Amino acid sequence: AIGPVAVVSLLLGTLLQNEIDPKTHPLEYRRLAFTATFFAGVTQAALGFFRLGFIIEFLSHAAIVGFMAGAAITIALQQLKGFLGIANFTKKSDIVSVMKSVWGNVHHGWNWQTILIGATFLAFLLVAKYIGKRNKKLFWVSAIAPLTSVIISTFFVYITRADKHGVAIVKNIRKGINPPSASLIYFTGPYLATGFKIGIVAGMIGLTEAIAIGRTFAALKDYRIDGNKEMVA
Repeated sequence: AIGPVAVVSLLLGTLLQNEIDPKTHPLEYRRLAFTATFFAGVTQAALGFFRLGFIIEFLSHAAIVGFMAGAAITIALQQLKGFLGIANFTKKSDIVSVMKSVWGNVHHGWNWQTILIGATFLAFLLVAKYIGKRNKKLFWVSAIAPLTSVIISTFFVYITRADKHGVAIVKNIRKGINPPSASLIYFTGPYLATGFKIGIVAGMIGLTEAIAIGRTFAALKDYRIDGNKEMVA
């Protein structure tokens, strides 16, 4: 996945909320998010344009593996909110805060219907992945498993009205394409410098993740990756 993946999203959410409260100032928060993502893209493209791809050579294999392992743990911990059906979950991403939030809600915050649905489809996904690995001709089983899970679980929740018993659903999604957001970017004012700094950090972390994925495939298929092309892409 090359794009706004979980690690960058968590990082952006944490850094942005340190500056602006999204509940009391939603418009300013959204504008700062647009500003940060704009400068994240500018940072990566500029590094590639000025042919600074050699920088990625300083990222050792140990650093990449450590980053990927840490990212996996952080993302997995964040999934506990949805898996256990916890409504009031911590905004922090460190393991201590997350586990306090999880066990602090064990008596009144966990939703057994949500856990049942989550555990069932997690088992289904793991079985489908196992089948795809054992028999290469059945690769399509693991490929369609995620979408199949979404369709079946949506239908199941609809006919049982599980959303009336605490199971969270997406609800309505506005139709159409989002309007252009270029006019909402801070190009002046006090938030310009803040958005610029957050954008650089997010851009570098996003690039690190892209390089980690690229190097994984490069090792499997025996080829080298071009740092400049990765940055421009």
